[in-house]
Amino acid sequence: MRSLFPLGVVMLIVLALPGVGVFAADLLGYGADLNAWLESRVGVSHRLAVSLPAAIALFCVPPAIVLLYFLRLRRTPVQVSSTFLWHKSIEDLHVNRLMQWLRRNVLLLLQLLAVLLLIYAVLGPRLHAAVDGGRYYILLIDNSASMSATDVSPSRLAWARAEALREIDAATDTDSGMVIVFNRTAEIRQSYTTDRDLLRAAVAGIEPTSASTRLDEALNLAESRANPARSTENEAARPDNPEPGKERTYVPVEGFEADVHLYSDGGFPPVPGFALANLNLNYHVPPAPRSEDGSSNNLAILRLDAARDDATGLTVTALVRNYRATAVSEQSVRLEVLDAEDTVVRGYAQPIRLGPKGDATATREVAFAIPDLPEAAGLAVRVRLVDTADALPLDDVGWLVPGVGRKARVLAFLPDNPAERDIPGLRRFLDLPSTRQIADITRFPPERLTDPAAYLDPARDGKYDLVIFDRCGPGSTADLPRANTFFVGYPPPPFHPAGTPGDPLAVRIVNNPRITGWSTSHPVTRRLWGLHEVQIADAFRLPSLPPKTERLIESAGNLVLLAAIPRPPFTDLVLSFPIHAADGKYNTLWPVTPGVGPGFVIFLRNVVRSLGNVRDALADDVTRPGDPKHLWADGATLRVTTPSGRVEELARGSRADFVSADTQELGLYTAATGSTRQRFAVNLFDAQESDIAPRATATVGSQTVAAGEPRRQPHDLWKLAVLGGLLVLLTEWWVYNKRVAV
Repeated sequence: MRSLFPLGVVMLIVLALPGVGVFAADLLGYGADLNAWLESRVGVSHRLAVSLPAAIALFCVPPAIVLLYFLRLRRTPVQVSSTFLWHKSIEDLHVNRLMQWLRRNVLLLLQLLAVLLLIYAVLGPRLHAAVDGGRYYILLIDNSASMSATDVSPSRLAWARAEALREIDAATDTDSGMVIVFNRTAEIRQSYTTDRDLLRAAVAGIEPTSASTRLDEALNLAESRANPARSTENEAARPDNPEPGKERTYVPVEGFEADVHLYSDGGFPPVPGFALANLNLNYHVPPAPRSEDGSSNNLAILRLDAARDDATGLTVTALVRNYRATAVSEQSVRLEVLDAEDTVVRGYAQPIRLGPKGDATATREVAFAIPDLPEAAGLAVRVRLVDTADALPLDDVGWLVPGVGRKARVLAFLPDNPAERDIPGLRRFLDLPSTRQIADITRFPPERLTDPAAYLDPARDGKYDLVIFDRCGPGSTADLPRANTFFVGYPPPPFHPAGTPGDPLAVRIVNNPRITGWSTSHPVTRRLWGLHEVQIADAFRLPSLPPKTERLIESAGNLVLLAAIPRPPFTDLVLSFPIHAADGKYNTLWPVTPGVGPGFVIFLRNVVRSLGNVRDALADDVTRPGDPKHLWADGATLRVTTPSGRVEELARGSRADFVSADTQELGLYTAATGSTRQRFAVNLFDAQESDIAPRATATVGSQTVAAGEPRRQPHDLWKLAVLGGLLVLLTEWWVYNKRVAV
């Protein structure tokens, strides 16, 4: 019996070690990694049920209890005989030996056990148990481009629809289901319902797309009710004017468990920071042929580039990649020139050899030289891989429209000062031949700012892309143009120039500011250098900066020297110092500073190109399915015809350009207004989407779910630990009462 108490102490220490280790992992920031390891190995995880400081205080309780037991011994001075005092001292010596004193202290063991159970309750242990069936289930169906692959008959998407229908058929009449379809975006096709006919119709209506794949938006839709962030009942119960500092939760947030069935080939990036919580993720992968090296039966065109050789010659370069495990000895690549009616007027072909996937030669370029192809809006180029017999034909073809350069339409208000005409500055820049190549420039003196015919009416009708105000500006925000603006040494409305006493919107002059920093990522400040060497005599400080203003060049004292103020859909660029003073002398030596002066021309050229919407021939950005396409054309309306012949009517509204969002189809689009026609191409050009090898796992947050293995749903165990602690306390009370019973 003497060994029972030491054995109990050892067991308590062993029981405490896992909790100490888990808590230490949380303190060191390894809690998420530990959870992933515990769930994969033993099917448990944890989360702190209280704040970290409270948990630290709770972990200090067991040592405190032991310390209190040691401090219980108190001596009271009493006069006794020397023999009795000697006898009691010997007893105290035995009692103060650690294990002798604690030998039969059952109450201490019970108190420590109760506290340990409470600590484990605070650690929030959860058991991940398999779920046989759910009352709610969600079908996430991927209809991106890779799901059109035919390595599963008749296609991967058809397989996903069939599997989803089987899941619906297996549900009972009381189960509620939801259907979500996703590619680069996600859409709820059918919200929760017990009507299985509605669910079947939603699944059957899912069509393939040419878009890329992302899972995050689909998961956000799936968790909207399973893991609600807010309780509508709580909002309804909240009083209108709660007392400050006493706000509380009236109705707690409650979600429900839901089985999520994800039908996809896994061609999406991981979803970091997402917690599945009440969602039981089941990952279903098409039964496509798999290989250990991740290869698949596919060849793809990943990029098309074009460059002018001379006035009429054109060189088109195609980037081709092989995703197969074996090399391709000879693959024919064909280029076709199409006229305005998509009739082939010329054709060229070249062979190309590609190494196996993973080899440096698996990706190669093939170039086509096309002579005598002048700039013309009606011509287009199509490049395709001939007879690939691969599983994804969508990426075997690409289109390119040889662009027609578009100049910026610039209106500039410049003071008529002869002293500025022949020295480097804004006026000199606008007169450069290189500037005239990218912009059509109209110049007026500041006096014509109030002229309706010269400025107000054309500016309000969107006739200009960029309006430059040099040391002048409109008097009110109502007179701002429907265009981007560049204010030089003058504040934009509603701010006023300096010199108006008591005006809260008047700017304040700052003498001799020095540039301390500038942005290198914004289009107007790219490739600028040495700005800290620029000398400035006077600049102004805006009374305040509107929300979302970009600070592009700054000085000390929170002074912004160049600001990009948003005025959706336009931008007002404000340079807070003029280049020249009123007498024609330099206010800044930026244009003539050795080594830095060329940067001034680069800066002005950046302004005209970015804010003037300049488009160089052949320099259009790649438009992929679903990308918005910005189109520049005269007129109030624009008709866009898709490759399948569907027509979209666009209205300009308050914008300077037209935006077409209906770009889901691959191929050539035509935009027309009046007798003016322009074309643009939409291509897949996505290396990840063309890599159609099915992924065996899907990573969501800290969880990695294998195909065919459902994630086990966590069940909190801390309530059981609290109950165990209460039982231990009751046992302690019973033992104590037995000892003091008369």
